[in-house]
Amino acid sequence: MPELTINLDALAHNLRLIRQLERRWHFTLLPVLKMVSTLPAVVAFLKEQGCTQYGVADVWDHLVHGPVPPPGHERALINLSPPEQAPDVVRLFARSAFSSEQGFQALDDAARRQGICHDAVLMVDLGDMREGVPLEDALPLLHAVASASRRALDGCGARLAGLGVNLGCLYGACPDAENMAQLAWLADRAGRALGHPLRRVSLGGTIFWNWFARHEGRLPRLPEGCLLELRMGDPLLLGYDMYRNEPLLGGPFRTDLFRICATVLEVAERDIKMPRHHVHNGQGLAPHCTPAGRRTRTLTDCGLLHTDVSDLRLDLPGARIVDYSGNYAILDVTDCPQALSPGDRISFIPGYWAVARAARTPQVVKTVLDHQPSVTGRPCIARAVPPPDAPRPAPDPEEP
Repeated sequence: MPELTINLDALAHNLRLIRQLERRWHFTLLPVLKMVSTLPAVVAFLKEQGCTQYGVADVWDHLVHGPVPPPGHERALINLSPPEQAPDVVRLFARSAFSSEQGFQALDDAARRQGICHDAVLMVDLGDMREGVPLEDALPLLHAVASASRRALDGCGARLAGLGVNLGCLYGACPDAENMAQLAWLADRAGRALGHPLRRVSLGGTIFWNWFARHEGRLPRLPEGCLLELRMGDPLLLGYDMYRNEPLLGGPFRTDLFRICATVLEVAERDIKMPRHHVHNGQGLAPHCTPAGRRTRTLTDCGLLHTDVSDLRLDLPGARIVDYSGNYAILDVTDCPQALSPGDRISFIPGYWAVARAARTPQVVKTVLDHQPSVTGRPCIARAVPPPDAPRPAPDPEEP
């Protein structure tokens, strides 16, 4: 089986760095675990490190790894959900998002029936056009839900807990002085509409991180007591800015949290050329054969059914991924100095979507590494893979 490994040493390093920046830049991070589908090992590690909140993208994301955990005050549902799911949303999450009066009313009704208070964040569209009420409609909506929100402060129901913004995801919209000034203006007016200061402004998408860093952590002035939240997962889990394809600013973030390992099934020399007669391939695409000629190819047990193969980089000098199908990734190893044999293990460096699909695929084994040196570009090949209950050899102390 393919295997997704999670390096907790790298995760701890990035978490320490973020906490230092939180104090310097005066924000709080809501770790979004969409990339790993709220993998229990990651959730448990963050709790051990004192993280009291984390973001979940889907109401039933937890079902990927087993039964839904008991209710807790640490989970925030960061994406919009259908009104009919409101009873489950308020039962499973302390906080969720809305962008319409109907959405808020559904949360309020469900919370009142369950006798609990539920925090609701109004999503506002500042230019990426993915979700959120348009800026010009935000104040009328705030006024429409204000009375219900005030009632919840003294009992149960949904209360407006802040404003949320997402940028970058759909059209690559970037934060700038104009849209951040608009957000600060709306935060001030929201407090007036509610009759009390706004509690939170939540900025989503790692596209905010380097912009925030380049402005030395300063945004247009928010209302007194309003918490600035950065709602994102990449600084913690990915370690770089995939929107701009550049390092994250603020420190040496580690990018080696994840590896995907696969087993060599076959090594064969083939004369690569187009078939005499051909149609579209199994993916519905026009086939291609590059490079052509006599080539040594390796078949591995990691395909589209396991991960996004197009989002993998091969951690093996002289080899490259040349094709893939549902169950296989095909490598060209003609120029690879390492002789491969069936049973060898090969390591891939996954991007965001490769990890996201592997984390949600039951056929991919998830393995937590308590410690792993921060070394990249070194092939990861092992002749044998011990079964899950077998003792693993101790690491070599001389290994760099």
